Amino acid sequence: MLFLSIILNIIAGAGLLILGYKHYRTTRKLKRLRKLSSEKKRITSDLLMASQIQQSMMPLGHKILDGVEGYGTLVPAREIGGDLFDYAIRDGKLYMCIGDVCGKGAPAGMLMAYAQSMIWSLTISETNPARIVTSLNNLASKDNVSCTFFTLFYGVLDLATGCMQYCNAGHNPPYILSDKLTMLDCDPNQPIGPVEDAEFTLQEITLSPGSTIFLYTDGLTEANNTEEREFGPERTEKVLEDCVKRQLKPKDIVDTVTAAVHHFTEHAEQSDDLTMLAIRYR
Repeated sequence: MLFLSIILNIIAGAGLLILGYKHYRTTRKLKRLRKLSSEKKRITSDLLMASQIQQSMMPLGHKILDGVEGYGTLVPAREIGGDLFDYAIRDGKLYMCIGDVCGKGAPAGMLMAYAQSMIWSLTISETNPARIVTSLNNLASKDNVSCTFFTLFYGVLDLATGCMQYCNAGHNPPYILSDKLTMLDCDPNQPIGPVEDAEFTLQEITLSPGSTIFLYTDGLTEANNTEEREFGPERTEKVLEDCVKRQLKPKDIVDTVTAAVHHFTEHAEQSDDLTMLAIRYR
């Protein structure tokens, strides 16, 4: 009986040790989960704040400035996007740009913020789009060991004459909506960043009053539906041709294209930032 009692006590003690160990493990897991949950909330909060700051850097919404009517939107695929667009008027000229950073998320957003700040600092002392893009590339390509890059379209419109000088750095050519739809003739050139001392060409066009220039990133044409089919240039042009027929204003143009993309993609997850800017020379 004594031997049996000892055995039972040993078994009971072992059981308590096992229960204690399991309780210890469970407590550690709970603490770890609480810590991870708290960290996730902090990161989510930081990303939300970063997204709000990023959105505030761009002229979102409808604006009318000195005979120019503009409307732009940026819908990031993640909390922080890698697209950029901006426009401003100074000394009778409208400066406009749109760009797309390679990649998504926080790293692309940081490069986007850097690019946008550098663009406007260069604009202070220069009005030639090709020289601005060249200077920007020289800055971006210096010590670029990670070979990051971004595409950019940059234009300067003389509001008195309608003459627009522009330079394209590997970006999608904009469309001109007037009495008909035309794609702006753009030399492709290199994107900004990967090639030092790259050459960028200056081009020129004269816009007629009432013309609208529609700029966008490839998040539009490469938007995928649930069947992995892209929205594509043909659908884009068909929607824009309808906008020409209806003589829509910038906001209505962007809203119409956005609705067409959402109808096409249905419930598919957004794969890239979707950015559009429409500017009407009035």
